[in-house]
Amino acid sequence: MTGEDAPGAGAATWWGLIVEWHFSAIALDHIRGTREEALEALRERALRYQPKHPANPTRRLVYRDGDTFLLILETFGDNYRFRFRVAELLWDSAPRPGSAG
Repeated sequence: MTGEDAPGAGAATWWGLIVEWHFSAIALDHIRGTREEALEALRERALRYQPKHPANPTRRLVYRDGDTFLLILETFGDNYRFRFRVAELLWDSAPRPGSAG
């Protein structure tokens, strides 16, 4: 991360849209903007999220608790939970799209 992509370089910040389940976590996407813009993008992702497992849930519930979203998928035999959060990107060893170098 260099130059304009570095934290504190201007009003816009890079945010990771993170989903966690069991003992795993992935960044669904990265966006540049304000925290409020990142939370709105995360809200949309949480509402649309379609995990590979379980394949046929009987019910979907999406909750918001402050800056965290929780998706619960109910099935005939079990429930699955996915937690979504926004995190400020402090360092990335790969260059950001559109950055030099």
